[in-house]
Amino acid sequence: MKIIDAHSHIDYITHNFQDSVVGTVVCTTQESEWNVLENLMRGDKNIFGAFGIHPWFADSVENGFEPRLENLLKNNSSYMVGEIGLDKYKPDIERQIYVFQKQFDIAVKLNRIIFIHCVGAWDKILHILKQYKKSDLPIIVFHAFNASDDVLNNLLSNYDNVMFSISKNAVYSENSRIERIDINKILIETDGKSNVILKDVIDKITQIQHNDDIHDIIYNNTRKVLHNG
Repeated sequence: MKIIDAHSHIDYITHNFQDSVVGTVVCTTQESEWNVLENLMRGDKNIFGAFGIHPWFADSVENGFEPRLENLLKNNSSYMVGEIGLDKYKPDIERQIYVFQKQFDIAVKLNRIIFIHCVGAWDKILHILKQYKKSDLPIIVFHAFNASDDVLNNLLSNYDNVMFSISKNAVYSENSRIERIDINKILIETDGKSNVILKDVIDKITQIQHNDDIHDIIYNNTRKVLHNG
């Protein structure tokens, strides 16, 4: 069995700690982490980097972050964008939207995979997505996905390039929607939490989906995302 953690952070490189995990997607949360992640990647070819500013830090973003992010991505063709998004329960949603959309625009322009955090702001995320031609959108990974059926149906009906990264909380939720998601669109993640054992998450998804090939399918899904389709 081979597993790739589809979403972690700089303080937890999953393949250093968990058996069967052969790679880790590491997402930054603020600009000060960009150089740290680059240095980690230079020392470990199994770290896949996503660079961005998390909505929790939108109010502390320094001016000029847009060209700095764009230049970083232009100079490194394998770099992805993340973790970016919106969080209803954090301050200044309008500032969050501004920072999110600037980063989203850059990702679309450069055709880079996007890792999105969304809590309680699906109406705003869906509104922003509608502003783009579907054919222009890169692969979008919705991190720790456990939204409503209406949101899931909207995304599946309207966007071909969406993927859903599933965490421990989602598979053990009484309202789990995993059985409604096409297995070819599922990734798994720790979100940087050391108590999330990815093999256990896969075992649970196998039970829910009644498919013994789940581990291979999810691994191949993740490889496909990392190779940008």
